[in-house]
Amino acid sequence: MEKSRSFPSTYTNGLGCGSTRSYAFNGPTESEREMKRKKRIAEYNMFTTGTKIKSTVRESFKWIKNKFTDAPPPRYGI
Repeated sequence: MEKSRSFPSTYTNGLGCGSTRSYAFNGPTESEREMKRKKRIAEYNMFTTGTKIKSTVRESFKWIKNKFTDAPPPRYGI
């Protein structure tokens, strides 16, 4: 029996090149998982850094506010 001519034996993309990666049914490869993990950790670190900066700025404003609003009134005549 003759093979079907509608599908070539090697998958080619529109450019005529053979596929360099076979389709994985079991999810991403190890290197893709590692890349996603590194990206996720970088996002966590950015969030932490941003939170620390916001906290520092907030504390600075509180200190300035307390410094100038809680000062005792000047004493006259003594």
